[in-house]
Amino acid sequence: MSDALTAAHKGQRWLPFVIVALVGLAWATALAGPFQFDDHNVIVGYAPVHSITAWWESLPGLRPLLKLSYALNWTWSSAPYGFHLFNVLVHLLNTVLLAAWALRALPLAPRGAWLLVALWALHPVQTEAVTYIAGRSVSLATTFLFAGLWLFAHGGRAAPWAAALCTALALGVRETAWVFPLLFALVAWVRGARPRELLRDISPSLAVVALAALAFLVEPHYQRMIETSFAQRDLAAQLRGQVLAHGWLLGQLLALSPNIDPDLRLPSAWTPRLVLQALLLASVAVLALWRVLYARSWLAAGLLWYVLCLLPTNGLMPRVDLASERHLYPALAGPLWSLLLLAQARRAAMPPLSLRLAPWSAAALALLLAYATLLRNEDYRSELALWARTAQQSPQKARVWNNLGMACRDAGDVECASAAFARAMALDPEDPKPVLNLYFLRKQMQDASAPQ
Repeated sequence: MSDALTAAHKGQRWLPFVIVALVGLAWATALAGPFQFDDHNVIVGYAPVHSITAWWESLPGLRPLLKLSYALNWTWSSAPYGFHLFNVLVHLLNTVLLAAWALRALPLAPRGAWLLVALWALHPVQTEAVTYIAGRSVSLATTFLFAGLWLFAHGGRAAPWAAALCTALALGVRETAWVFPLLFALVAWVRGARPRELLRDISPSLAVVALAALAFLVEPHYQRMIETSFAQRDLAAQLRGQVLAHGWLLGQLLALSPNIDPDLRLPSAWTPRLVLQALLLASVAVLALWRVLYARSWLAAGLLWYVLCLLPTNGLMPRVDLASERHLYPALAGPLWSLLLLAQARRAAMPPLSLRLAPWSAAALALLLAYATLLRNEDYRSELALWARTAQQSPQKARVWNNLGMACRDAGDVECASAAFARAMALDPEDPKPVLNLYFLRKQMQDASAPQ
């Protein structure tokens, strides 16, 4: 048994139970939440996930294993409670897998590894991947990523093939899992693997990704998705947008007020601030890559982990939204272990009082994050509450006000709905959605007030 695991068994057996309990408490209120936003399109109003037979008949198609999970949920019960319970259980499983891998593979002291797990599991930025049912694609794919890492950490001849199976399953959940072999290679390299060993170990996963790429290229759904993506903006515009997006995403790691629909506008030109931000981000990424390649630095690997995790969604391939918090779900682990390794390296220089206070400070931070997550989950208690909160955070975004209007309409608050649709129209006069929504709302009011 490794030294980390031995120490964990000797004096810290209570830590995993405390962390799991905190995660459960932080997400307890999420179980009562309704379907939200895209949940209506991909679950409630999408017939192929309303039975196993319907799912089978819909194949081939996008994200088959993700849709199978929805179909299993719907077969059990069409109420949102079961979907939320599944998401929370997936998050708990991911917490356990991350702990198992971190205690074995990371050069952190056991308490540092447990703190990494607690901060990752309790950070409120994770709510979009857990509480938002449609965010399941990210959290469920991460299950296979963490499982693959754990398998590699245990070693053995079967580990590369088991990791390849994890990659294949993750690709059935979310196509962005093509980056998994790179993440496996990153961890294997900093753990000391020789180039030939590394290539041998990740070759099965690379083969899976290559076969999936061929399947994606011939599958009509994926062809349309790729064509639609690159038709949105050119490379220069995509780079400007992603510089802005990464600045916002990094800020969310420090913020405790997540936003499901941030108001990020595509920059029309390079500004001095944007250029400076791009140079800073590029410098950090290049420095991290250099330190990983030549020094096998775990601290630098945490930064490179962040970059690689976000490469499929916040790289060269355009998306409708410049950034979404749920994509930080696996990426958060890297910056956290870098910070904790830095703190561990400076521990010897800390005064005795600081050393005595460190465990209490860590506990206070974990409790703060748990409380912030609990508060954020309260925003998901209804569509009206979620979009009212989002309107406070993104007051100049028309889509937010249109969604708030629909939530008000569904809640029976006609005055709120009318005001929200009008606000959306004022912010974006070219968007037909709030115009039509307001028209049908007024028509519904006229029909209701007409004499029978």
